Amino acid sequence: MRIGYAMAVAAFLAAAPAMAQVSITTGNDDSARHEYNAQQDRAAGHANMQAAHQEAAMGNYGNAERDREAAHEDWHAAHHQDHAADRDADRGGVTVRLGQ
Repeated sequence: MRIGYAMAVAAFLAAAPAMAQVSITTGNDDSARHEYNAQQDRAAGHANMQAAHQEAAMGNYGNAERDREAAHEDWHAAHHQDHAADRDADRGGVTVRLGQ
């Protein structure tokens, strides 16, 4: 068993000078960007819903309905951003690049 390890280390050391560069990086961090966008969409949704309530209080029911629909679209977009953040968080890992 020890001979196998010794041979593996020797093979790595023999190949090491041929490698120009070894860089270890994690996956891209799009998860944080998606989470930020989700928070922005939620805030816009709350602002639109508040505007809808104000429009309805003044009797502008057509404008209130448009603001309510915009709020729901923003919340829907936030939901999609949350899913994208979860997907990108699960993609994390280590990439080893040899050469270049």
